[in-house]
Formats: sequence, C-alpha cells, structure tokens
Amino acid sequence: MKEIEILVTFDNEKEDVLKKLDKFEYIGDKDIYDTYYVDDLRENLKPESNLRTNEVFRIRRKETECLVTYKKNHFEGNRWIYSDEYETKADDYKIMEKIVEMLGLKTQIKIYNKRKIYKYKDYEIVFEDVEDLGYFIEVEKILESDDEQDIKSVKKEIRNFIYSMGLENVRELDMGKNQLMLRKLLNREDINIYVDEE
Repeated sequence: MKEIEILVTFDNEKEDVLKKLDKFEYIGDKDIYDTYYVDDLRENLKPESNLRTNEVFRIRRKETECLVTYKKNHFEGNRWIYSDEYETKADDYKIMEKIVEMLGLKTQIKIYNKRKIYKYKDYEIVFEDVEDLGYFIEVEKILESDDEQDIKSVKKEIRNFIYSMGLENVRELDMGKNQLMLRKLLNREDINIYVDEE
C-alpha cells in the first residue's frame, strides 16, 4: 500500500480556496507540529546539495497524539515519485523527544501546520496553512499496487483532479514542506521547487 500525493501552491486568497473546498465532505481541522531530525553519523538523513532528502525521520504532535515516522523517498531522475512511510504511535511526546535526543539526533527544522481536511471519493484533500511558508493544497490517494506504472497513472489522475478545482496558477511542488522550510532557512532561492512541465 502506498500513499500517492501531490502538493501544490496557487495564487488564490485563502477565503477563495476554502469556498472552492466547501463542495467536498469536510472531515475536520488538525494542528500539526512536526520536528525533523538529522544525525551527524548517518549520511542518508542529510539533505543533498539540492536539498533533496532520501530518507526522513520525524516526530509529529497532533493534538494529544504523538506519531514517529520514517520515510524513504523514491525518485525518477531528480523527480520525487513516492515515499515508503513507516509510522507508529508513541504514548508520550516529551519522552519520545528525550529518547531521540539521547540517541544523538539533532533537530533540523520544526514546522507548524494548520490543516483543514476534506474528502472526495478516494481522495483526501488538505488545505494547509504552514507558519512561515504560506498556503498549500495536498491531495492524496491510497494505492494498493506497487507497480510503477500504476503510481504514475494515479499521480496523473490526482493532477487532473487538482486542475479541475479551478485554482489560479497552480504549481506542483517537487519537494516537501520540510525541504521548503530548509530552503528558506538556508536562503537557497536558487533551488527550483516546482515540477517542470512534462
């Protein structure tokens, strides 16, 4: 099972986007606090020169819930295709933070994300208001197959769905919010953040 997702930015004002999302089933709001970690001894957790991350370790606080996540990213050339995601709950966020600190991992970045979540057929649609980064929409669909062609087909389907929403100047992002934040903190505007048109 794979979570196939696309993250986009756009030129619409927040209120306009939320009006467009009103036609979908509203699931609820969630405030998400993510902490991403690096390890001086592990090259696979360090970003490359273009800030691409091959693997990611994260602790997420979602209301009273704590989630520990490890992601392995898959690329075709320089383009991100999907991630294998391994996630589990931990009982205590503060203790989990302490364990990670005792293991020698260091905080890379923190992200605060206010989400509004919607549903339409097989899609989860999330409006994201990310502190210090701006507004985004992420659309996700679960895929049972591991076939690369199926993954590409679903991504194309998601793109078409996003375009059908009528947003202005939609641009698909070629990196996640952790990389976008890192790009901003390191003042690396020279790095392209968008998927090049096919």
